Amino acid sequence: MFVPSHITGFFKIYKDSNKNILQIGSIGAGITLNKGVDTTITKGDNEIYFNNKKINLRPTIEVINQCNIDNYKISHKSDFPLSSGLGVSGACALGVANLLNKDNNKNNNSLEMAHISEVKCGTGLGDVIAQRTKGFVVRELPGVPNFKTQKVQKISIKNIDNYNVVVEILGKKETSQIINNPQWIEKINKIGDELLLKLLKNPTLHNFMDLSYYFAKNTGLATDKIINICNDLNFTVGASQAMLGNTVFCICENKDLNDVLSILNNPIICKIYQ
Repeated sequence: MFVPSHITGFFKIYKDSNKNILQIGSIGAGITLNKGVDTTITKGDNEIYFNNKKINLRPTIEVINQCNIDNYKISHKSDFPLSSGLGVSGACALGVANLLNKDNNKNNNSLEMAHISEVKCGTGLGDVIAQRTKGFVVRELPGVPNFKTQKVQKISIKNIDNYNVVVEILGKKETSQIINNPQWIEKINKIGDELLLKLLKNPTLHNFMDLSYYFAKNTGLATDKIINICNDLNFTVGASQAMLGNTVFCICENKDLNDVLSILNNPIICKIYQ
């Protein structure tokens, strides 16, 4: 079961403790990638593996607990590491939920399970909604679709094959340290509040990247190193930080790909997956 990775460009957090957990989440915009996580489930001794290494992966465990299954072996094969701002934990949770619900044709149950898992574990607030939708995704209200009136837009991209998403992972960053910190939440929401409307007025990749860079720089989430790399890539469609990771991403046209690769040390070339 393949689930694409997801890069969030900018977002705003909604974490009202009085709300149903399915209404907790974020609004924002991002893109899914043609690299991600393949998940399989076989009979076993209740073990979870991530790229062949045994691991206690909390979002996966939470989905298992919701389904109350036993005698399993879950294997996640990922193109990216965890804690890199690429929605890997969400891809793992959604992959397991999809597999456990596939025979019941309960797609929305899968999405709810994965979202609950991410919120409870503090590993994400909206990745799985975008990963189910796929493409260039705008989430206008927090929470799981169909739980209440919610708009999730998939923005059409002309000549999509002309664009590459190039990723450079500089290190790890734990999402929970940001989304559970009141000071960071205040900074993020103050900046992120205005950006969604600006994107909806001009829903293009260029505008998405401009707003993402503005968000990364003005929230203080981006380090000086990331800002400098982004500035070096200013000839592209745009460059920014993948939220919430220590990761740079840029979108470039095919004609500029070699120049992008010459600037980065360990680039990973992807396409937008839809």
